[in-house]
Amino acid sequence: MKKSQLRSVASVLAIVAGASFAAPAMAQDAPAEEASGLDEIVVTASGRDKTQIDSSISVTSVSADLIQDFKPSSEAELFRMLPGIQVAGTSGPGGNSNIAVRGLPVATGGAPFVQLQEDGLPTVLFGDIQFGNNDYWTRFDATTQKVEAVRGGTAATFASQAPGAVINYISHTGKQEGGYIQLNKGLGFNETKVDFRYGGALNETMYFHVGGFYKVGKGPLKAGFNVSDSVQIKANVTKEFDDGKGYIRFLFKYADTREPNYTGAPALGTVAGGKVTNLTPFPGFDGRDQSNYSTLNQSFLIYNREGDLERVAMSGITTNAKSIQNQFHYEFSDAITVDNNMRWTDMSGAFTSPFLGVGRTSAVIGSTVNGGVVATARYASGPKAGQVYTGTYIDTNTNVRTNIRDIGSFANDLGLTGKFEGGFATITARAGWFYMNQKINMDWHTNKSYREVSGDNPAQLDLFTAAGARLTAEGIAGFNNNWGNCCARDYELSYTDNAPYVGLDLDNDTFAIDGSVRFEMLRASGWTIAGSAVEFNTPVTFNGVTTQIPTITANGAREVLDYGRNYTTWTAGALWKVNPDTSLFIRASRGGRFNSDRQTVSGKFTASGQLNQSGLVPSVDFVKQYELGLKNRGGLAGGRYTVELTLLKGSFSRSDYEPTVTAQCPTGGCIIDTKYKSSGAELFVTYQNGGFNLVGTATYTKAKRAAAASTVYNRADGIPDLSYTVSANYDINDIATIGLSTTGQTAAIDGAGLEYPGKAVFNGVLRVRPVKNLELGLQVYNLFDTFDFRGNGGVSDITANPAVLGGAPALGRTFTASVRYSF
Repeated sequence: MKKSQLRSVASVLAIVAGASFAAPAMAQDAPAEEASGLDEIVVTASGRDKTQIDSSISVTSVSADLIQDFKPSSEAELFRMLPGIQVAGTSGPGGNSNIAVRGLPVATGGAPFVQLQEDGLPTVLFGDIQFGNNDYWTRFDATTQKVEAVRGGTAATFASQAPGAVINYISHTGKQEGGYIQLNKGLGFNETKVDFRYGGALNETMYFHVGGFYKVGKGPLKAGFNVSDSVQIKANVTKEFDDGKGYIRFLFKYADTREPNYTGAPALGTVAGGKVTNLTPFPGFDGRDQSNYSTLNQSFLIYNREGDLERVAMSGITTNAKSIQNQFHYEFSDAITVDNNMRWTDMSGAFTSPFLGVGRTSAVIGSTVNGGVVATARYASGPKAGQVYTGTYIDTNTNVRTNIRDIGSFANDLGLTGKFEGGFATITARAGWFYMNQKINMDWHTNKSYREVSGDNPAQLDLFTAAGARLTAEGIAGFNNNWGNCCARDYELSYTDNAPYVGLDLDNDTFAIDGSVRFEMLRASGWTIAGSAVEFNTPVTFNGVTTQIPTITANGAREVLDYGRNYTTWTAGALWKVNPDTSLFIRASRGGRFNSDRQTVSGKFTASGQLNQSGLVPSVDFVKQYELGLKNRGGLAGGRYTVELTLLKGSFSRSDYEPTVTAQCPTGGCIIDTKYKSSGAELFVTYQNGGFNLVGTATYTKAKRAAAASTVYNRADGIPDLSYTVSANYDINDIATIGLSTTGQTAAIDGAGLEYPGKAVFNGVLRVRPVKNLELGLQVYNLFDTFDFRGNGGVSDITANPAVLGGAPALGRTFTASVRYSF
C-alpha cells in the first residue's frame, strides 16, 4: 500500500474515531453485551481469548436464526452474508461454487484461499480440490449455532491453506437445554425437509447435543425425479472437569447426501459494447425454475477403471462422511492452558452431472462424428423416441461422472498458551502444531454427449448418417473423451501438512500488539495417470443396435509425486482501544496456500516425482494483505447499533493447470499463470430497536488481473465491485415475526471480459406463533422472480438476435412452508 493511500485511509479512520469520542451519552447507557456479537469470544483462527471488539482482525459471526431467515438457496449463498466473501451462490445445494475473497478471484475453480471448518478443523485441507471443492462436504443444519468468519490476518497463521479466510461452522453443545423439530415443505414444487436438534444436561458436569436433517424431493428447479435425498446427523457430548478448569468433548458426524449442482441454463440478451443487456430466459428453458436434470437422462453408461461398462445414476453431488472429533481444553494454572482438537474422517462421494453447452444444431449436421458424416439427430428416448430433432440449438456438453473413492483425512491441532502479567501489559505467548493428512483418490469419466436444449426433461439425442448408420448410443458419442485425453484420469494422492506456529500478544487497557508466524511443511506423494492419445472402440448395444463408441482410458504414462515444500506465513497487528465501544486496528500479513492436485498432469514433475523448474515457484501461492479497521457500537434513535469496517489492499500470483476449455484456455490443457491485486472495503452493521432488527453486509473491491509476464492489470472476471446483503425483521410481541432480506451486486465480467448487469434478489419470511412452542412459517426466495445471472455467463451464439448466452441464474420465486415445535 502506498504511503499516500495509507495517510488517506488513516485520516478517514481518525475522523470516525474522533466522532466516537463525541457519541451521545446513550451509547454508554445499555450494557455492552446487549449490542451484538462484538462481545463474543473469537474462536476461529485466533487465540480464543479475546472478544471481537478487542481483536485486531476482521471477524464476523452470523447466527443460525439469521441464516434461517435469509433462506439461502445453497451453501455458498450463505457466504454472501459474510463481508469479504464473494460468490455467485447459484451452483445449487450440491455445491461446486467458485468462492472468492476480498477481490482475490478464482482462477480455475473452487475456493483456493478460503477454508471451511467444522468446529475448528477443516473438512478438507484444500478448498479447490478438482471435483472435490470444500462446499461439497459441509451442510448448514440445525446443529449449527453460528457461522464465524475471519478474513485475512490470523487466518494465515492460525490455520493452514487459508490466507484469504476461514469460515467456521460452530455447533451447539447442549449447555443450554432445548431444541426443536421442524417440517419444511416446498409450495409448488416437490421437496420435503425435516430439521431437528435437542441438547441438555446429563448430570451436573456433562451435557450433550444431537441434531441434523433429512431432505428428499425434486427440488425448486422441478426435476422429473428426486435429485435430493440426504441425511445428516451430528452429535456431541461434553464432560466438564470437576475443578472447573476445562472440558473434554467428543463430536460425531454421519452424512449421506445427494444434492444437485445446477449446471446452468441458456438465456437471451443484447450484446453490444462489451456489455450484456436485456437479459431474458431462453424460450422453453427458464433457469429460474428448470434445469438439465431429466427423467430421460437419469442414468448413463461409463467405461470404468476396471475396464467394464457401468451404468451410473445422474445423482448430482453425493457425499458419504463419517467422522469422530475430540476437543480437549485444560487450564493447568492461571498462566498455562492446553488445547487439542483432533478429527478422523472417512469420506467419499461422486460428482455426476449433465453439463450444459449450447451450440447450433446446424454446426453438428454435416460434421464428422465417430467416422461418419452427421445427417440427422433423433430423440434417443422419451415420447418422441426415433423422431428427427428439429431444434435450432443442441446441447453438446458432457455427461460427467467422477468417482471420489477416498477423500478422507486425519487432523490434529495442539496448542499451548501461556499468559503472564508484565506490569504494563498482559503478555500472552502461544505455540502449537497442526498436522493433517489428506487423501485424494479419484477417477474421471467425461463422456461426450448430445441432448436437446430444453428445461422440461431434455432427451438425449442420437446422431445418424444419411444411410441410417447410428453414430452414438443413448446420446453418448464417446467414453472419457469430452475434453480429449486430459480427463480420462485416475489417481491416488496423499498430502501431509505439518505446521508449527508461534504467536505473541501484548495487551493493556489502551492498546494491543500481536504477531504470529506459521511454518508450513507439506509433503505430496502418490501417482496420477491421464489418458493417452490412443483410442479404441467399445461396442454398445442400445435399442437392438450395436454402435462402436470411441473410448479413452487412463493408460498414459504414470506420473509420480514425491516432493515437499516448506514456506513461512506471518501476520502482525495493533489495536487501539479508543473507548469501551470503539477500537481501531491495523494489520499486515503474508499468507500462503499450497497448490495441490491442480499441479498434476501439467509437465511440472520430474520422472522421480520432484518439482521441476517450471513447477517449483508456483507450487505455493502467496497472498499479501494490508488492513485498517474500525469497530464501534453505540446508541441511535433509541436503539443499539454496531459497525465493523475494514479497508484493505491485497495482491497475489497464481499458477494452475486447466485441463478443460475455458476463456483463458481456449484449446484446453493450459498452464495459467496470473497475477492479481485488489483494494476495497468490508462493512458489517447491525441495528436493534425494540422488536426491530437489521443486519447488513457489503464488500467493495477493485479486483485486477494480469498475465504473469505483464505489468498491465485489467479488471478481474467474476468479481463485482460491490456485493451486499441486508436482512431486517420485526417481532410483533411474541406472536409473529415478519422479515425481508436482499442480496445483490453490481455488474461483473465473465472470463471473456463481457460485462453482465448486477441485480438484487429479495426474500421474505413470516413466522406466526399461535400457541406456546408452536411456530408456523412461510418463506419466499426471490420475491419478485428476478432473472439474475450474477456475472457468470458466456456467449453461445453471437450471430442470433438476441444473442444466446449461457450461465447460472439465481433461483426464481420459491415458496416454502414450515411448522416448528420447540421443546
